Amino acid sequence: MAGVEGRFYEAEFPQQDEVVMVQVKQIGTSEAYMSLLEYNGREGMMLLSELSKRRIRSVQKLLRVGRTEICMVIRADHDKGYIDLSKRRVDPEDAKLKDEQFAKAKAVHGIMRHVAGLHDVPVEELCNKVAWPLYKKYQDAHEAFRKHINEELNMWDDIDFSQPGQDLTHLQDKLKADIETDLTRRLIAQALRMRAKVEVSCTEFQGIDAIKEALLKGLEASVEDCEVKVKLIAHPLFMLTCTCKEKALGLKTLDNAIALIKESILKSDGEFKLALAPELVTHEKEEEKEESGDESDESGDEESEASDMGDLNEADMKALMEKTKDLDAEEDEEDQK
Repeated sequence: MAGVEGRFYEAEFPQQDEVVMVQVKQIGTSEAYMSLLEYNGREGMMLLSELSKRRIRSVQKLLRVGRTEICMVIRADHDKGYIDLSKRRVDPEDAKLKDEQFAKAKAVHGIMRHVAGLHDVPVEELCNKVAWPLYKKYQDAHEAFRKHINEELNMWDDIDFSQPGQDLTHLQDKLKADIETDLTRRLIAQALRMRAKVEVSCTEFQGIDAIKEALLKGLEASVEDCEVKVKLIAHPLFMLTCTCKEKALGLKTLDNAIALIKESILKSDGEFKLALAPELVTHEKEEEKEESGDESDESGDEESEASDMGDLNEADMKALMEKTKDLDAEEDEEDQK
């Protein structure tokens, strides 16, 4: 994410109460310094007291240099250039919306930066002619691009390469052609990734076979443009993932997979629990631990540790059950006591 060139929007400064995407640059004893990714890397500062609503046992477990975070602008002094940030004041729903908005804005800016580089034009000059007028008229340049590709509108009717700023009319045909190419290759073909987590177990005689059958049933929810995959995290927790171009399709497919798994394992007198509802994966972070209050030092992110089950290897699952049976037995003894 480092090295973002140019700002995404026409405004040079964020507004107070605006939610922004930042990258952690430096962590001090009482404050952290962030780079605002949408505003050409402009620096902001966050007091560590604004990091979390919960009691902070270890800053290192909640904040790391190089990681991206979603923060709210609580003060912005345009004259002095000061920007004060807060992570604790960001509402979870606003964070999800920001994730989606940033992904779209980053895709738009990526196209502008690439085409500007091809023709040795300052990226902000091209944004000034193309992206920013579309944001101003349609609120969302990404959506305007999508409608243009679908022939719902002709965005070139709203764009003047002669102004404002540098006159680019001598390059407009080449710029249009390259933007059209990038729209097709990079924006429209962009895949979205979804995930969900389920706990599936069965202590009956058919145990392993029942779990395997249930997970295979979940894979049957796959459709042509959205294939479901299963990953083992740690028995009995499994992750379901899929990639597709439409968010609604991905979420619906995962919902169908979850329903099939639940129906199958319950028929075999097993147990089912939805650990994480289907969601769009756009911003890698460890908010799940923070929200649940678990600040213990875990060896890496659950998702990065998850092992791909592929064809649901039965030997691996039996070995896993064998490793955990002593723990299950101890729990049963405690319950009996």
